[in-house]
Amino acid sequence: MLGRVFWVLAVVTTAAVVASVAISRLGLPDGIQQAAIRRMLEGERTDLFEDGRLHVFTLGTGSPQLGSRRMPVANAVIAGKEFLVLDAGEGASRKMGELQLPIDRVSAVFITHWHSDHFSGLGQILNQSWNADRAHEVDVYGPRGIDRVMGALADLYADDIHYRSQGEVERNDPRYALGRPVPIEIPDGSPGAVIFDRNGVVVRAFHVDHGHIEPAYGFRVEYAGRCVVVSGDTVASPLVAAAARDCDLLIHEALNIELIENAVVALRDAGKEGDAFRARGVIGYHADTIGVARVAAEANVGRLVLSHVIPATDNPILNRLFVRGMKEHFHGPIVVARDGQHFAP
Repeated sequence: MLGRVFWVLAVVTTAAVVASVAISRLGLPDGIQQAAIRRMLEGERTDLFEDGRLHVFTLGTGSPQLGSRRMPVANAVIAGKEFLVLDAGEGASRKMGELQLPIDRVSAVFITHWHSDHFSGLGQILNQSWNADRAHEVDVYGPRGIDRVMGALADLYADDIHYRSQGEVERNDPRYALGRPVPIEIPDGSPGAVIFDRNGVVVRAFHVDHGHIEPAYGFRVEYAGRCVVVSGDTVASPLVAAAARDCDLLIHEALNIELIENAVVALRDAGKEGDAFRARGVIGYHADTIGVARVAAEANVGRLVLSHVIPATDNPILNRLFVRGMKEHFHGPIVVARDGQHFAP
């Protein structure tokens, strides 16, 4: 239980702690922090596992772009008894805490490809869920290289695991400290394959076209007659359209070429040729907004959610500019996702 208490304390805001101390010094009744902890525990969204629906949370909707309020890309899916994480960008575990998702119930993690912004938060998801009293193994699915990544995490966290499992106070079970690597292997030319089938939840992996980054995958999650597709990083591609056919929710990466081109001009004017070169280069292996709209229309999806937003848009005006022209191709709802958004198709 100690690990869970530490996790709860971590998400209690600084303002609440300061207020608790101030009230205590005024001589008011004790137990304010204890009451806050009880409220946090009671507020954990365990109800999401009981209502028979498919729940999707955009934990992070950004890219590696520094200075943005958007955290790198990560998504959570809660369906029945399963708590799945699709990509694990930096800050994903903290967003789970803010949303009061019970991190100790994470059951599987799926990584689309080995760009750092898609797995930089993996170690913390595993470590934080273990510290929150997770007592089951987490399967971690990823492209070839997953064994190497998990081995590196075992080396990285070796001392932490020792301290937290052998101490006088912390006695976490070291068997569950990390996770079990599961390589995703889909033959070239295959439309995809079922890689997870448990408790009524099915996850299919499919190839996407992310330029020279190979292999790169997207995921389709099905539960109780509903489905969500996460594109991963890709150009606008019929591969995604086929995988997302008639799906309720398509979470697709998106890049606005016009905004990128404007940024390139500004960077060059500022003498930042290297940044301008890199900004212009990403266009070749990411999906432009108009292409994404066409994919959504071809797939006949119920709702299109834009994530991994390039360049990052942080206000409603930029969001409107970002989606300009998309409605001409896809007539369903289009959402420029924000971190922490909840969908229940």
